[in-house]
Amino acid sequence: MERNLPLKPFVFSLPLLIILFLFTIPRFLVSGNIPQNLSMAILLDLLITVPLVYYLIIRKRAIPVFTVIYPFLLGILVAGFIIPPEHQYLLSKIKAIAIPVIELAVISTIIYKIWKLNATFKKTAGVDFYDKLLIASDKIFPGRIGSLLASEIAVFYYLFQWNKKPLNKEFEFSYHKKSGIISVIGVFIFLLLIETFAVHVLVETWNTTIAWILSFLSIYTMFQIISILRSMFHRPIFINYETETLHLNYGFACYTRIPFHHIANIELTRRTPSNDSHVALSVFDLLDTSNLIITLNTEQRLHKFYGMKKDYRSISLFIDEKEQFAKKLQEIISRNQATEK
Repeated sequence: MERNLPLKPFVFSLPLLIILFLFTIPRFLVSGNIPQNLSMAILLDLLITVPLVYYLIIRKRAIPVFTVIYPFLLGILVAGFIIPPEHQYLLSKIKAIAIPVIELAVISTIIYKIWKLNATFKKTAGVDFYDKLLIASDKIFPGRIGSLLASEIAVFYYLFQWNKKPLNKEFEFSYHKKSGIISVIGVFIFLLLIETFAVHVLVETWNTTIAWILSFLSIYTMFQIISILRSMFHRPIFINYETETLHLNYGFACYTRIPFHHIANIELTRRTPSNDSHVALSVFDLLDTSNLIITLNTEQRLHKFYGMKKDYRSISLFIDEKEQFAKKLQEIISRNQATEK
């Protein structure tokens, strides 16, 4: 029988206590230098003992076994600080082998879990690749890390998705055709590309390594933006009559799910309320626009990529066929109000 003991800090405190003890060892040495045999012992403790202790603590708890790689990776990081450079030959070999193996294992496990989820959600409307990716990632790395991982995988997945998803006009709605956001972001990417080249040339005269790091970050940001735009074709806004839930998506960049009975009002307007309980279904802020606002009778949560979240009571968004969308939502609101009476 699985036990989920309440002392969660203890799960991490004992492994961290061992790491802290190993980190202070050089202070107890008279010479201050760690001999090679002690370096080997410290490395084995960090990469074997600490993960083993962590595993023994979590094995009867509701914590995924896969999270044992956390203390292992932390051990590799700490070993780089404790062990003298002249004794890091084995550590460098472990890094070269273990890190690619872990990356492959994580990706393979996620793919396997997505494949299993396909059977579960095969007939479930409104559940697409990114929804299943979030579930699979959370099963391996619960919380913020799972969201980070899902976001990174989604960047590359949607970057190479060329086929456009056909819409079912009865319950699916696009939000990128008439808003002009793709054209605006296209100009922004072009300007960013020019700026990247200019900054690279300027910084390279001072430090070549930093110039390439900045260029890589800038180019990767462009890939992220392009991937978000491409994902808009595959993640439409969806009225799920089966689960009585409104699925609001903005590519894989942000999403929220609103039960029908929490929708209080819908207004066709371009104004944007300036209050803490209002959010926009977008990640491009001032570059984007909206043409309607949905007001709720209770607080809901907007999920953004990389695990960011924000609670709201009203949300503004853009819908290409806003009149048709508003009509369907108004029918839902009217039906709910009639039921309550």
